[in-house]
Amino acid sequence: MPHPIDHHHRRHARGINARIRCLLLAGISLSIASFLLLIYWHDQLEAISAHSFFQLDASSSSSRGGNHEKGDTKEWPPTLTIYTEPSSSHDVWYEDPAAQIPKPKRPLPRRNVRSRDLTKYSFPQMNYSSFQTTYSLCKRVPSLLPIDPFGTEIRDPYLPWIHDVFLSHDGTRVHVLAQNRRRCHTGKNHPAEMKYWEGQLALFQPVALKRLTNTTDYNKEDTVEYRLSTHEEADSDALETRFRCRYKVIDYEQRTVTYQGETLSVYPFNYEFVNWRKKKRTMLEDGKEQSMFWLSPLMFQCPIPEPLLHHATMNRLLLNVIPIRTPPRRNDRDGFFFHKGHGGPMTFNASEAYGDEYVLENAKDSGRWENLPVCALEPLPEIAESYPSKKSEHILQSALSVEKSVLGNNHMSNTKKHHRLVACTWTSAIHQRRGNERRISDGKSRLREWIAFHLDAGFDHMYIFDNTGANSTIFRLKNELDPDFGNVSGPLTDAYRIKDDLSSVTDLFPASKVTRIDWPATICNNNRPAHDDPGERSSQYAAEAACRVRYGPYTDWMASMDPDEYFIPMGNYSSWKEILDKVDREEGRKVLKFRSTRARPLLSALEPTFDEGAKECTHEMAKSHNQCLTKKEENTYLETYNCEYIKSPKPDRFARAMKQIYRPGKSITLFYHILFITQLSRQTDLATEKQHTKGVFVQDITTNDKTERFVDDEQNEGVLIHAKTTVPAETFSRETMCKPNAPSHCLVGIPCPDDLPFSDALHTKNVFHNKKGEFCNCWMNRKVEKFWVPRLRNALRLTGYS
Repeated sequence: MPHPIDHHHRRHARGINARIRCLLLAGISLSIASFLLLIYWHDQLEAISAHSFFQLDASSSSSRGGNHEKGDTKEWPPTLTIYTEPSSSHDVWYEDPAAQIPKPKRPLPRRNVRSRDLTKYSFPQMNYSSFQTTYSLCKRVPSLLPIDPFGTEIRDPYLPWIHDVFLSHDGTRVHVLAQNRRRCHTGKNHPAEMKYWEGQLALFQPVALKRLTNTTDYNKEDTVEYRLSTHEEADSDALETRFRCRYKVIDYEQRTVTYQGETLSVYPFNYEFVNWRKKKRTMLEDGKEQSMFWLSPLMFQCPIPEPLLHHATMNRLLLNVIPIRTPPRRNDRDGFFFHKGHGGPMTFNASEAYGDEYVLENAKDSGRWENLPVCALEPLPEIAESYPSKKSEHILQSALSVEKSVLGNNHMSNTKKHHRLVACTWTSAIHQRRGNERRISDGKSRLREWIAFHLDAGFDHMYIFDNTGANSTIFRLKNELDPDFGNVSGPLTDAYRIKDDLSSVTDLFPASKVTRIDWPATICNNNRPAHDDPGERSSQYAAEAACRVRYGPYTDWMASMDPDEYFIPMGNYSSWKEILDKVDREEGRKVLKFRSTRARPLLSALEPTFDEGAKECTHEMAKSHNQCLTKKEENTYLETYNCEYIKSPKPDRFARAMKQIYRPGKSITLFYHILFITQLSRQTDLATEKQHTKGVFVQDITTNDKTERFVDDEQNEGVLIHAKTTVPAETFSRETMCKPNAPSHCLVGIPCPDDLPFSDALHTKNVFHNKKGEFCNCWMNRKVEKFWVPRLRNALRLTGYS
């Protein structure tokens, strides 16, 4: 019989064991719960950190920024990264780096920069962890690129300020569209800033290269080395280049990224040669530096090695862009550098400037853009809809093959295009005029009307570059009461809230007719052109370039304009297609140009309003003065502004504000709706090669009437109406200005008789009047009044507008 004490000990031991088991079970349960909670919070933190608000530079709270660190690391997933070089790394080039105009040493000494000297900025919002992730971000690359932090947090004068990057229509090249950051702040108050950013001008100036270790144009082994050379020594693909284009392939399944080779960039034209043709003494202007508009957008292409072409259309290719750094050429001092094929004097001595032994830095030791996505162009809606059941990866393959068959091997070929005529615009739900003096909040209603009108007038498709995101940052638009609508004492209902973008407008129209591109980059300077620091609407210029290059191959004709501008078919024409068919059939011209003047809002189309945000329009001011006026809600903008203060045909002096309808296949670059460099005129300043002049080469700046013309017959062919908003405060002065011999302009429209003669010399003197002697200041377009306004109202009803 067991001893009672032993029995007690056994029971006590069993109790202890049970408690230990409970504690162990509780500990295991707690560990599992903690582990699950850790996973949950890890996922939550990843989700939070993926939000654009948290993509911050370590030293800044700017959105669309990134994390930066010293050195060079490799990890999965691959992520968009920028490496900047210290500005002092370029000092070794100059005899006196501190001089206002430093002089380069000859021959040019090499810089001693290593990877450890670089600063790394990573942008987690652009990571490529899976095909679906990449496919999704490829639809919104311009909204994800770190455009706004560039130049503030991210500073390197030799990196291109990239606004867009995408695959060419034939799948053989990558288009890179950038802006000249040096133009953002110029003039007498910014000499240090202009000096710092001089490297941006070097990016427009080609260099010639000679390979030292590889004689082919495709190097998979990553052993190629280059030296700066003369044109005579240069490799055939390196006569005029500026960037090294290095490619990597993503294997989503194996979670690897492998280097696959590099090519050298190609310019669409030689910027330096164009400068010489346009009789400019140097590309590196001082002072305001606003005369050479073609040096605002920087465009270049990166050829894709043939073995990698199939990866490009599948969103499996990444691009590194490495600028080749040399001092910018001051052409009036250093000469011009373009090869003999262009014609004209080649006065820059590359051998003397660079010597024979200037070998470029290794890629890993160079400032660069790393892991830019090579995104296949999204197929047109009508093509994508043909493949509704296929997965996105197969849609890209199938749709792009259809596009290639339509566009042909040459994406600018004469093959029948998808569209006859399209329009591009850069706009916003709300914006400020140049000088930030007036806030305009009619963007959504204007855009709806503008789209409806032009689709009815013969345009096939409208591309809307939506800049509302930039202005949301500036104005804090989300859920903000907008005083420009008046009635600020009313309740904060949806009627007084400004939505985040223009999709509520573009969604009113079929996807086959309207495409919206999210384009939130802010303009870097909104000053007026005459300001000491002239404005540079960088975001708009980049959008216009992107629209032409992205969508130009789909159409015969294209126009770039603002939503307050209307291209009106006149005479017996009811569609621009009829006019363009006649031009193609009888003239063969490639550019139609329109003079532009600002229309006046008809006094009869306005109604009283208050605006407590403008001192002229407050309730208190209205007690003793004229009440301010605004557009009647039931009126369209076109009928409201149907009164031109310059009677048609407009005088030649208004050609400087021209707008154009042009063939995109024959254009190279444009600036603020205006083409500056084309391939149309082989015997003018627009020629790109000596051979194009048929042996008769002269430095000339004339244009060619055989390829472009103004639309002079504004009554019987077409006219441009610029219905720029007249804000209520601008109507306040009508009491003193809208009468004969007033000292300044009357900004509301009081129509003159149709048969009243117009004198350009007298229109500013306020001397026009009708037969009764009553003041008048503008002329109505009767076709707009009787034909186009009724059609526009009907078109708007179809969109749900009443």
